[in-house]
Amino acid sequence: MVVVMKHRERVRATLAHEEPDKVPVDFCATHNSGINVIAYNRVKKMLGINQPTYMRDPIPMLASPDLEENLETTKLFGGDMLPLHRHLNFGVPAEDWQTWTLKDGSEAQVPGGFQPQIKDNGSAELLLLNGLARLSMPSRGHHFNLINRPLGAIENLEQLENILPFLRQSGAFSISDEELQVLAARASDLHNNTDYALVATGGPLFFSLYQISQELFGYEKFFTYMASEPEFIHCWNEFLTSTCIEKLQKYLRVLGPYLDVILMGDDYGFQNSLQMSPAMFRNLFKPYLIRVCRAVKEAAPGIKILLHSCGSIAPLIPDFIEADIDALNPVQITASDMEPARLKKEYGREITFWGGGVRTQTTLVNGSPDDITAEVKELIDIFKPGGGYIFCPIHDIQEEVPPEKIIAIYRAAEKYASY
Repeated sequence: MVVVMKHRERVRATLAHEEPDKVPVDFCATHNSGINVIAYNRVKKMLGINQPTYMRDPIPMLASPDLEENLETTKLFGGDMLPLHRHLNFGVPAEDWQTWTLKDGSEAQVPGGFQPQIKDNGSAELLLLNGLARLSMPSRGHHFNLINRPLGAIENLEQLENILPFLRQSGAFSISDEELQVLAARASDLHNNTDYALVATGGPLFFSLYQISQELFGYEKFFTYMASEPEFIHCWNEFLTSTCIEKLQKYLRVLGPYLDVILMGDDYGFQNSLQMSPAMFRNLFKPYLIRVCRAVKEAAPGIKILLHSCGSIAPLIPDFIEADIDALNPVQITASDMEPARLKKEYGREITFWGGGVRTQTTLVNGSPDDITAEVKELIDIFKPGGGYIFCPIHDIQEEVPPEKIIAIYRAAEKYASY
């Protein structure tokens, strides 16, 4: 007799490298496994779902099915986990929802503080964090991008040291008691009144060491500092690590009992290589990653750490394991040296693969629903033996993907997920 597990039980089993009743499914539970809000509206229309669509974050412009009444779409697509988002995103609270008309004429509910200014050329612009962050979306764009570099004017270590006290006091790198109260109420409700696993998705200002630095300083400048001024990088990483640990300790004291997984995000890979040598990673970033992971496990011993890191990152997987990372996303098997069978064979007993469920760069764009179904089966069959696998596509599903292809992904996952 097959025992049917509850959602949370299923997720915990696979993260412990035990075979559950079936592979758990991540349906829009992180901002790296979501669906563009326009594509999501098309899916709901095809399926006859009349619930309002919610959108929290202007940068990826992803739908938030977790906010829908009765979790209708999450249930329909077989999701096993829900996100616990930050209440504040770029300083905008997730409240006072209002209707925003998207470029295709469909609608989404957005926070009241989301007030883009439409320019004469049709582009939209947002100024957030008291003007510190400037975001823009072209008239034919799919999402907003950060277009300024808030720390781009810093030229040397002395200037960096002088600005750190201001950054510490700004609130951008902290979490308030008021926000924690809102999050605690939400987490308690989801934990006690549903059986879904709960994933803390804090966003780049919360759980990032590397990628947020590229955004704040500018990619070229930060790469230059990495190569020529390692003391600058160590000074900055010490600041980020200490503030991150302070936030995490405060956050987990309140929310730890409700959480199953906490998400960190740093893209260490390009499509064809690492963004730096393994030696540079081990010198400049790994010691700080280890400290953050240790702080998480000390504050909430039962929690699992999920690291999102795009690209060709296979050479760093042993380092992630050593740092006590429990799961890796998005498992970009379309990148160099990321063959799924090799990843599973070499690392599948030590780290959970969270993603890699369909090739979003190729098959999802160019293939048919039948092609997608066949690929989902192939990849689930590779990754699922012995547990240690959570299904979702490789990163977010973009606006142009037809609804029948999106539906095919999750129907195939449901069909082939059983052990």
